[in-house]
Amino acid sequence: MTLEPLHELILDFIEKTNRPIFMTGKAGTGKTTFLRHIRSSTKKNLAVVAPTAVAAINAGGVTIHSFFQVPFGPLLPPSPQETIFTEFSGKSFGAEKAKLIKCLDLLIIDEISMVRADTLDYIDRALRFVKGNSQPFGGVQLLMIGDLYQLPPVFQNDWHLLGKFYNGPYFFDSLIFRAFPLLTFELTKVHRQSDPTFIEILNEIRNGSISDTLLQKLNAHYQQNPNSGELADHVTLTTHNPLVKKINEERLANLAGDTHTFKAKITGDFPKEAFPTEEELVLKAGAMVMFIKNDSSGKKQFYNGRTAKVDSINGEIISLTFLDDGSTFEATQEIWENTKYALSETDQKITQTSAGTFSQFPLRLAWAITIHKSQGLTFDKAVIDVGAAFAHGQTYVALSRCRTLDGLILKEKVDSKNIITDPSVAAFMKKAQAQSPDQHSLQQLLVAAELETLVDCFDFNPITETYTHLKAVLLALLPNETVLNQKINEAEQLLSIKIGPIGERFVRQELKTIVNKFEAGPIKTRLAKAAGYFLPNLIELHEHVIALHSLITGAPFHPDYFPTLNQLLEQLQAKIELFKLLPNFIKVDELSKANRNTAISYKPLDSWKQKQLNETSIENPALHLELLNWRKQTAENKKALGYHIISDQAIADISAKLPKTLTQLAKIKNVGEGKATQYGDEILKLIRHHLGENELLF
Repeated sequence: MTLEPLHELILDFIEKTNRPIFMTGKAGTGKTTFLRHIRSSTKKNLAVVAPTAVAAINAGGVTIHSFFQVPFGPLLPPSPQETIFTEFSGKSFGAEKAKLIKCLDLLIIDEISMVRADTLDYIDRALRFVKGNSQPFGGVQLLMIGDLYQLPPVFQNDWHLLGKFYNGPYFFDSLIFRAFPLLTFELTKVHRQSDPTFIEILNEIRNGSISDTLLQKLNAHYQQNPNSGELADHVTLTTHNPLVKKINEERLANLAGDTHTFKAKITGDFPKEAFPTEEELVLKAGAMVMFIKNDSSGKKQFYNGRTAKVDSINGEIISLTFLDDGSTFEATQEIWENTKYALSETDQKITQTSAGTFSQFPLRLAWAITIHKSQGLTFDKAVIDVGAAFAHGQTYVALSRCRTLDGLILKEKVDSKNIITDPSVAAFMKKAQAQSPDQHSLQQLLVAAELETLVDCFDFNPITETYTHLKAVLLALLPNETVLNQKINEAEQLLSIKIGPIGERFVRQELKTIVNKFEAGPIKTRLAKAAGYFLPNLIELHEHVIALHSLITGAPFHPDYFPTLNQLLEQLQAKIELFKLLPNFIKVDELSKANRNTAISYKPLDSWKQKQLNETSIENPALHLELLNWRKQTAENKKALGYHIISDQAIADISAKLPKTLTQLAKIKNVGEGKATQYGDEILKLIRHHLGENELLF
């Protein structure tokens, strides 16, 4: 595409800052085309999501619900007593999905007008949780694309709950944007329509009011009883699905000739709700059809919304005549892919893969279509029925699908009551237009972005939250263990005295007083000194956490233990790698890469379930059970933890190897001469007893 200055400015804000961006524009201003350019040109790791399955397929992305595992129903903000950690505790994103999100730089949300405020806040909290970053959206940049004057979010059934927290249902009503500024860019050049009168009519309807003069010009296209010949090549746009189905089925039934059914070919994972057209496409010669996909061959012989008439059907060959220019064409099947995202561990890039495909002729019956499904389409000739328009933006969406006024027939005259625009949308857009970002604001944000990255280095709040949750789990497992409590207190003092508050003080007294860029000599010196202080303390805290883990071996199972432990260890490892880089980094990007490197390289400790030793995987399970009972009794007598007596793995190895002497016992890993001398006689006695029952000879 040919880039205009506004496109270049938006690209600069995407590449050089991490601020959330809302890119909007009237229908036909090329938002989708520019989205494709952004995807192909950006250096950032990105994912594309959309609110519905069909929108996700069309955008080449995935649904918000599948990417973030969003639960159904209203997503109420956590209470003051809850933290992000307690909200997401027990919700597993899976190891691969978590790694992918940790390496995510840019999240693109298409059709943002249909995304509710509570959904966006949930995305914010989910990203903060998975990335272990307390910045808005976990430091991920959001690019939201859509037109607020078009289709709104569905919220009515949940508003009795959501209304207690939100001023309105739109994404800009989310709690996160009350405190975090949103940058809005509006594309203004309309490519779909060229008639200045029609563009003016659409602009006024979009803004919620229209002058009598323009309304009169629009209603001049009302026809009370258009004859069937005039409507033969027009698409009817109406508000409700049942009417669309009725029109299409009646018109198809009225055609003479045989019915032909084309069944889609589906491979892999392709959910039914994402089917872009009918699984079984039923056509006849003479049917009016519409293409629902752009020509993937690059020849541009058809586009999404181009209408045609079926001339003949011969087996798998569908011959068509386009209604706009009379040219002929033989339709072939197109392939839609159900996108999945994967992370390449070699170069840390997020790549798209295909989880499944849907192959079908890119056609649907086109005598009628709902206004909702017409979003994003362009028609040369259309019959508009907005007499039953019931929601914000419906009239505008319907009229803006048409390329020209001359191709428009109104089934009913447009009345002011049919022009429904939400005042809150108009107010938001008016404020956004008055604060449109420019090159000056870009330069300010460049400095701010560098400073924010440095500030994040000294933000230990995510580590504190994770540690607090781990502490609660440990105390629930072993509430009365003196040694464990002592180690917990040692780790907590290190974090709450030597690390957390010192980090806050450094940010407050050093970083936030800096006016010039961080490359200046003094700040580099201070950062190096800070690294010299924090690095050994973080390493010590990491060792404390490992020590805590060693103390609970043999304790009862707790589902939150290993997820919390691994999250904390990964957060600490990321900070340690970060502070190793801090004295010598050249570009701020190097600091961001440290977190990615950790996300890729961190090897989580085995989950407790995997380490549970069961009878099917243990040799000599009867002896194994006797040894466990002996350890438990010995630990109680000595008022010690089971691990201090002998480890689970050592017991498993003893059960398998059946040592007969103290020397053989001492050679077993995790036993050694010390434990063999201390407990060997008792262990060997249990082994002899076991062998006496199971073998004729010792």
